[in-house]
Amino acid sequence: MYENKISARQLRRMIFIETFGAGALSIPAFACYKEQNGFWSLIFYGVFLTGTIAFFIIFSGKISEENFENRKIGKTGLARDANINVSKMQTRLKSINFPEVLPQPIKFVYMIRFFINAVALFYFFGKTIQTVYMPESSFLFIIFPAAILLCYSLYTTLQKRARFLEIIFQWIITTYFIAVILSFIGIEKAMQIGNAGELWQGILSDNIFRSMGNGYLMLLCSSPIEFLLFLRPAAEERGTETKNRKVEDKNNKEGKNNREGKDDKAIRDIITAVAGAILCNVLFCFLSVRTLGPTLTSQSEWPVIKMMQLIRMPGGFLERFDILPIIFWILCMMAVLSGYLYYGWSIFQTRSRGCLKNFLGITFVCLVLLTCVVEKHTLLWTFYLKYKAFVDFPLSLILPLVVWLFKRQKDFNYQEKTEKDKEERKNIAKYKNNKQVKYFAGITLLIFFPILFSLTGCQRLTDVEEKNYILSMYVDYPADEENAYQFWIARANLSEMEGQSDEIPCQITKIEARNLQQLEEKYLEIVPGKTEWNHIYTIFLGSGIAANKTECTRLLKEWDNEWQKSPNVLLALCPENPKELYKIKNIPAGAAGQEINLLAEQNKEKYSGQICETPIDYLRAKQQQQDKITLYRVTIENGNLKIMTDEL
Repeated sequence: MYENKISARQLRRMIFIETFGAGALSIPAFACYKEQNGFWSLIFYGVFLTGTIAFFIIFSGKISEENFENRKIGKTGLARDANINVSKMQTRLKSINFPEVLPQPIKFVYMIRFFINAVALFYFFGKTIQTVYMPESSFLFIIFPAAILLCYSLYTTLQKRARFLEIIFQWIITTYFIAVILSFIGIEKAMQIGNAGELWQGILSDNIFRSMGNGYLMLLCSSPIEFLLFLRPAAEERGTETKNRKVEDKNNKEGKNNREGKDDKAIRDIITAVAGAILCNVLFCFLSVRTLGPTLTSQSEWPVIKMMQLIRMPGGFLERFDILPIIFWILCMMAVLSGYLYYGWSIFQTRSRGCLKNFLGITFVCLVLLTCVVEKHTLLWTFYLKYKAFVDFPLSLILPLVVWLFKRQKDFNYQEKTEKDKEERKNIAKYKNNKQVKYFAGITLLIFFPILFSLTGCQRLTDVEEKNYILSMYVDYPADEENAYQFWIARANLSEMEGQSDEIPCQITKIEARNLQQLEEKYLEIVPGKTEWNHIYTIFLGSGIAANKTECTRLLKEWDNEWQKSPNVLLALCPENPKELYKIKNIPAGAAGQEINLLAEQNKEKYSGQICETPIDYLRAKQQQQDKITLYRVTIENGNLKIMTDEL
């Protein structure tokens, strides 16, 4: 009875998830696009989003009202019946899905749009996870489980989907606020609040027209707000229909007031959800800009992850804080993706009139294959961004207007018996086709699973002993060399660590390279196995690269752009010869980077001030055009390592 209805709370939470989810990690980058402050972009984003929400609220109501009025004055003469119960008719209207009132050409356009958006977001979903967390894994291995889950979500009711999103809402909002709180606590020193004069100077320097474009880009990340057309007609409190039965004999005016009250509550819930989504995005933008700065925020595809990677808590507690934003982002993205597929499926059901053979297998294969095609042809992804801005979003506004104009010129012939017969025929056809679809899905999985599994890369898992754990790196830039860095890589010698609890024996490898990419290529030729950078403690800068600020900045930018390079690595000047540095014996053999990192932690209060401890601190100081940049300086005195501060 309630399979196509949702409660007010479910409506509110579904709108929040679907509005906030698609661009949660990247919205700060859009706000600061082209190195802007982001303030005006947030203002325009709020105005655009509010206007768009108002548009969809108005036209979703108009379509429903027109549908009701046409049924009321239909050819059956129900409007002339004095005993007609308006409230009961409205209850029946609420159970009608939005796809059932669409003309056939409009249904086809909606299906194409939803399918394109689903494929594009599915690619973005897999690409983000592969780039940041699983670079060695096959792209197909990442998206394969998600594709199965998404296809499963097709065969459900709106009420079941609403319950699922209602459950994951708790996890989304909890992880979000934990991430925000940890951002305030863990990066308190890194935040550059600034005074009011500097703040307004940055705001007023922004170009208004560019800010409007940035706000429009942010709006595109919230494009699933068109799901309102499907959700608002279905929003009705649980138990309302039973209540309506008890008050069937009441006059039409009371029923109409009751209907209007419920509709007003639905609108208030929609406004509340959208306001919450705007607030969450604004808070993320504030944290990103005040932590990374406008330039670094705009240069990163996922500045929220970069911001969380900078958190350093004492005792090594939860080193991977960036897992928190990716958790709620994955949940939100799965909700948005399942929404595109579910509503596209609903439209397909009404258009095909029961002919749903093989839809599940076709959807699954198309999702996987088309996403892999987009991965190999990046021009398709670039084309999608332009399509989204100039075709898809304008269509999302034009189509409801066309539907409303079409409905105004067409009378509905409401015949209850015919509707019941149609519903019975649909249920019988649905049951038969579900059996056929399940049979086809089973055969499809049996055929494709061995092939897909062989392409996932599961047979190429790396053992711990096959990895090269980098503990520190010494970099210098000789004056007599052109565009060539000298690297001394210190990696842990796992074979000699057995039975040694107080030492980390290391092996030193010297390589000359023009950049970090060439360094890794040469390093793999010398030392086989996977290179693991997430355990590195310190980057030592030699006197040559310290004197050449241009090359130093270029190297650190490349380091910061690599997601697999630890952002919490300590940066320290070291004029000492690297051979002498790694010969110090008053520390665990070869672990100079670990010892300096420990000394920096112990002397943090002593050297209070604006010390650039990490590469991103250095880059932020350069973007702010600071004349003097303070770093830790490492020296050797009487065979012991000493730490102090120095200006670069």
